[in-house]
Amino acid sequence: MDPTSWRRAKDVISEALKRHPSERERYVRSHCDDAALADELVSILMVDGEPAAADAADTAAYDPGTRIGPYIVLDRLGRGGMGEVFLGSDPRLQRKVALKCVIRSLAGAGEERQRILHEARAAARVNHPNVATIHDILEVEDRAFIVMEYVEGESLAARLKRERLPVAAIVDIGRQLASALAAAHAKGVVHRDLKPANIQLTPDGHAKVLDFGIANAPRVTASSSAVTGGPQALHTTVRVGQPGTPPYMSPEQLLGRAVDERSDIFSLGVVLFEMATGRRPFRGDDHLTLIVEQANGAPRADAADPRVPRPLADVIAKMLHVEAAERFESAGQVGTALAAISREIESRAEPLSRKIARGLVAAVGLLAAIELLGVVRTVGFNVNFGRIGPFARFGVESWTEYFRWGLLGIAPKLLIMTAVGLTALLVRFVFRLLERVPPVGRSTRRLRGSGRRLAAQLDLGDPTTAAQVLATAGIVAVLVFARYQIDVLNASLSSFNSAPIAVFMPIREAASARGLYQIELTVLTFVLAVGLYTVWQARRRRAIRDGRWALVALAAVVGLTILMNELPFRSLNYRDFERVDYAGSRCYITGETGGELLILCPAADPPRNRAVRRDDPQLHRMGIIENVFRGVNAPLSR
Repeated sequence: MDPTSWRRAKDVISEALKRHPSERERYVRSHCDDAALADELVSILMVDGEPAAADAADTAAYDPGTRIGPYIVLDRLGRGGMGEVFLGSDPRLQRKVALKCVIRSLAGAGEERQRILHEARAAARVNHPNVATIHDILEVEDRAFIVMEYVEGESLAARLKRERLPVAAIVDIGRQLASALAAAHAKGVVHRDLKPANIQLTPDGHAKVLDFGIANAPRVTASSSAVTGGPQALHTTVRVGQPGTPPYMSPEQLLGRAVDERSDIFSLGVVLFEMATGRRPFRGDDHLTLIVEQANGAPRADAADPRVPRPLADVIAKMLHVEAAERFESAGQVGTALAAISREIESRAEPLSRKIARGLVAAVGLLAAIELLGVVRTVGFNVNFGRIGPFARFGVESWTEYFRWGLLGIAPKLLIMTAVGLTALLVRFVFRLLERVPPVGRSTRRLRGSGRRLAAQLDLGDPTTAAQVLATAGIVAVLVFARYQIDVLNASLSSFNSAPIAVFMPIREAASARGLYQIELTVLTFVLAVGLYTVWQARRRRAIRDGRWALVALAAVVGLTILMNELPFRSLNYRDFERVDYAGSRCYITGETGGELLILCPAADPPRNRAVRRDDPQLHRMGIIENVFRGVNAPLSR
C-alpha cells in the first residue's frame, strides 16, 4: 500500500472501528472511491481476535521418562502458540535438547503439517552462533516433534521486565540479532515472529534467536458469530503465511501481504525500540489498532526517551519505516550501522592513555606501510632500469628515499578511489529516485527481487561463499586485465639494459596505455578491497571461524593487484634523469654510489648500462634533466 493509500485508509478505518461490526463494510464502501482499496480494508476489518488457544484435548501429556524416538523427556518447559515444549535428553550425544511438540490440530492437517516440516527443514540449514540450532525432526504417531538446541538462560522478555538495559548492551544484542537474521536470510529463511520472547540470553551474554522457521507455521484466529437458537460458535480464519505476534509485525505482514527480510528488520526495530525505551513503539495489541497506528508512523526512540542516543534512534527510525523500501535493505546493513554506534560508544569509554597508544600504533603502522610501498616501487624500478646483478650496488637507497618514493603518487590514487565511491553513491541515489516513478519502481523491485533470489540460490549471503566468489571474480579480472595490458606489463618487467628498445615503446612519453594501466588497476583494487572489508566485517559480526582460506585467497588477489600497480610505478611515472654525453653517446645517470655513476645509453646496443667513475674523461655532464625516451632515437649529442 503506497503512502497516499495509507493516509486515505487510516481515517476510514478509524471511523469504521467506531461503528457496529455489522455497519463497518457499508461505511467503508460508501467512503472509499477505490473499489480495490475498499475490498482490502473490508478484508482487514474481518480479521478479529488473537490466535485461538488449543483445545484441552489437544495438549500433549508426556511425563518425565517418556521416550520420544531416541530422546527422553526430562521436564515440561512451557507452552507456545504451536504446542508444548519439553526439556529432553539425547543419550547418544549426552546433551540436553528442547522438544517442541506441534499441537494435534496442526500436526494432523496435511498442508499445514507439511508447511511446518518444510519451514523447520529450511531453518535447520541455518548454522550461526546466535541461532538456536535445529537438530532433528520427528514424527511420532499423529504428532510432529522438532528437536532444537536447548539454550540455558532467560528470555529477553524476562530480562526487560526485570531491568533496564544500558545502551552498550542494547547495541551489542542488536548486532547479534542482526547477524543471526543475516545468516538466516542468506539461506532464504525469514523468521516472521521475532520478539523478545523468542530471544534467549545466555549466562555468558550471548543472544540466541529461537524458533527460526518454526514460528512460520499458519496461525488460527478466532472470532465469535451469533448462531440463531444456539450458543456462540467459533469460526476460524487462517491467514496462511502470515504468522506472528501483532505488536511486532510489519505493516505488510499485518495486511497479509508477501514479506521478505525487510519484515524481519521491522520486527527487530520494534525489539530495539522496546529495549531502548522500555515500551513498544505501537501501543495496540490487535491488527486493526496496529494498522492505524503504523499508518501514522512510529515515534522516534529519543522522543519517547531522551536518554536514547540520537545515532541509535536514527537507526531504529529507519528500521521502523512504514514503507519496506525505505528501511535497511538487509540485516547486514543494520549490523554495520550498529557496529558504528558500538565503536563510538567504545571510543568514548576508552581511557585517554589507550587512545594515545592506539594512535601511536596506527601511526607506526602507516609509516611502515609507506616505507614498504617505497621499497616495492624501488625494486620494480631496479629491475626495469637494470640496477640488479652486477649493478645492484646502484639500486640501494636510503630509508628516507624509500619513504619519499612511498609517499609519491598516493594522492592521485586516493582521488580515483574517492571518485569511484562517489559515482557509486550517485548511481544509487539516481536509482532510488527512479524507483519513485511507479512503472520504473515496479520493474526495479522485480529486478531487485530476482537479484535477491539469485543471491540466495548462490548462497552469497554467507561470507565464505561471498569470499570465494569475489576471489574467483578477482582472478578472472586480473587475467583479463593482464591480457589487455600485456604490452605495458612486458615493458615494465623488462630491463632497459638488455631488452630490445621496441619492447619499451608502450610506456614511452606519449603512450596513454601507461596512464590507463594505473587507473584501471586502482579501480579494480578499490572494488576488491571494499569486498574484502565487507566480507571480513560480516565474518566478525557472525563470529565465523571456518572458511578462512577463502578470505586469505581474496586477500591474496587484492595483494596481487596492489603489487601489479606499485611495482612499475617509478618506471611509468619518473623517468627523468640527468643527461650526459659519454664517448659521443647520449646517456642518462640512473644511479650513483660513492665515486661511481651508473649511466644508461638507450640508443646503444645492449648492454646499455655502464658503470663509470665521476672523473672519467669521456663523461661530460650536460646539466639537463629530461625523459630517458628522448635519447632512444638520438644516439649522438653532436
